[in-house]
Amino acid sequence: MHKLARGSEKIVNQDPKQINQAALMASVVGQVGCLIVVIIGLALGAGMALDKFLGTRAIFTVLLMVGSVPVALYITVRLSLTAVARQSALQPQDSNDSEEEIDV
Repeated sequence: MHKLARGSEKIVNQDPKQINQAALMASVVGQVGCLIVVIIGLALGAGMALDKFLGTRAIFTVLLMVGSVPVALYITVRLSLTAVARQSALQPQDSNDSEEEIDV
């Protein structure tokens, strides 16, 4: 017989909605992490290239690195809001449960 690994019974018995929410949150965290690394890498590369081309001493590197922080924060917020909106759209609206009619 096939034995389940220790702790896998919890995963099998979880509600599919919880698993979907956890997967969505994990994908958002992964996207945000990768995009922040890409943004910082691009700012560093562009700053170093500009400094080398113009013969300056790391002024553009510093400026672009500092400027990449608000861009990374903006993208983080936008991705998070998009994920929340996507999750809200996937959840069915049960308006009948929240509003009960009372016959008098």
